[in-house]
Amino acid sequence: MSNIKFVFKMYREIFSLDKKIEPIAFFNAIITAARPFVNIYFTAKIIKLLTDGATFRSVLVYIITAVVLNFALKYSGEYLDNCYQVHSSMLYGRENYKMAKKIFSIDYEKLEENHFRETIHKHEEAGASRWARFSYFMWTSTVFVSGVFTVAVSIIMILPLLKIGFTKTGDTFFERPIFLILLVVTIVLMAVVMGLIAVKMNKSYLAANEAYATLDRLFYSLIDIFDDYKTGKEIRLYKEQNLIDSIATKKILTDGEKTLKQISMRTAKTSSIVAVMGATVAFGVYVFIGVKGNLGLFDIGSLIMYCGAFMQIVNGVMQIANTLGKLAEIIPLAKVYFEIIESKSHKTYGDKEMNLSGGFEIEFNNVSFKYPNAKNYALQNVNLKINNGEHFAVVGKNGSGKTTFIKLMCRLYDVTDGEILINGNNIKEYTEDSIQKLYSVVFQDFQIFSISVKDNICADGNFDKDRLYDCLKNASIDERVAQMPHKENTYLYKDIDRDGVEISGGESQKLALARALYKNAPTVILDEPTAALDPIAENEIYSRFNSFVENKTAIYISHRLSSCVFCDRVAVFDKSRLVEVGTHKELLSKNGQYSKLWTAQAKYYIS
Repeated sequence: MSNIKFVFKMYREIFSLDKKIEPIAFFNAIITAARPFVNIYFTAKIIKLLTDGATFRSVLVYIITAVVLNFALKYSGEYLDNCYQVHSSMLYGRENYKMAKKIFSIDYEKLEENHFRETIHKHEEAGASRWARFSYFMWTSTVFVSGVFTVAVSIIMILPLLKIGFTKTGDTFFERPIFLILLVVTIVLMAVVMGLIAVKMNKSYLAANEAYATLDRLFYSLIDIFDDYKTGKEIRLYKEQNLIDSIATKKILTDGEKTLKQISMRTAKTSSIVAVMGATVAFGVYVFIGVKGNLGLFDIGSLIMYCGAFMQIVNGVMQIANTLGKLAEIIPLAKVYFEIIESKSHKTYGDKEMNLSGGFEIEFNNVSFKYPNAKNYALQNVNLKINNGEHFAVVGKNGSGKTTFIKLMCRLYDVTDGEILINGNNIKEYTEDSIQKLYSVVFQDFQIFSISVKDNICADGNFDKDRLYDCLKNASIDERVAQMPHKENTYLYKDIDRDGVEISGGESQKLALARALYKNAPTVILDEPTAALDPIAENEIYSRFNSFVENKTAIYISHRLSSCVFCDRVAVFDKSRLVEVGTHKELLSKNGQYSKLWTAQAKYYIS
């Protein structure tokens, strides 16, 4: 019962995504199922007329009618099928668009949860292995409706035969009503057994799809390794060709072939059972109708019609049973979709807007934070105030809590204990929009998208060319953009535009810096902003960037302590705790953690 309710839930969701695909699929199923009956009925009528000695004109009427109906049904079917294919593709796109919007809007902290990420991964795999959840479901629904229509029309066509079947016409077993009862019971049992077999078969199909998907993933991973010039150096210098070849041989050719053979044998066995059952029923039908026909209870035309109708019942039952099996495959996939779509964001925002006219200050008040399901704290008892217009450096070893500090400041996560204050008010009291407007951030794992330079930088769509090139200049990437084929309108990478321009890691980092500048937020946060740059480029960036953010609050996170020299204060993190705060000179004089880090780096630059 729960699955039935879920099926209707799927229909409602599909209707919300595309209001036309369901009626198109329904009528397409009816037309597809109706075509065999036109041939069965009119063939029987034409043969009866010929055997009865009817005139050619009478026969011709039926022939023309049959041809016209066949043409009309075929044309309508082709048209509806094409419409269905279009709407099916649109359904796939809308389904994934809705999913993307949901993922974009959900709390960032939920997006990083292991369970939620696994759910998203399942959704992606389902879409890759089976067109899409709803497209596959609609196709299955079409087959089901076609099967039901086939069985219903077939029963109507054989109703006269049932009357004959329950009339004793002789002494043989095949002439008795019990034979027809057994035949009907056999068909019903076949439907039940085939439904169970269909479920098993579709599990085999699902396993086969997963196996094929795994092999495809391995195959294309190896192709990516072979044809990527970036990995070509390591392959040749370390002679890894043989290693990769052995992986390909074992994982794809040996293990893959073995798995697919096992799946193929299971599928063949279940298919054989279905074939035997169908043949058994067909034998019973032909015996029953043949005996009745031999007794002269109906003409040759009716004989053909009854045989055709009975076999259509078998086909219809097989279609229905098969779709029930496929539902066992589709429903779990669809439940993954709804789990994501119906997930709730727990983070709430206030209604307070920030008044930054008089400046602002950010304060961490005894803040501690632990990631979901983590045993240890990522930050512990942090007390720190960042003043308006201050240039602030955050340093420390890997895993000391620097990036977590920034995530909490931007409210990508909420603190576990303590509070973060902006102008004396808890950050939770402010609107989401006001918090987002406060920061321009370049994270260590920044992303440059396969779109134009302009769209990468002017992310909000508010394009100002002069402002764009000022930001490109301050990020030391203006000359590179000016040399591109279409300048700021040039697409990056080749995912969308095959003529897109490939850029280096350092160039992409500069574009990320330009994007942060273009946003023109009162606070600029840079997480390892020059990690991919050489020392000369780094110095150029810092000299320009520091002047550009002169009147802004700037926060630098960096392993290169050279950035600390031009900052007003430095915060030092170690083992999830804030251990030191002060100016560069003050911290050097203390001979503490900062001094150790500075000395460790300086010795590589001092002869």
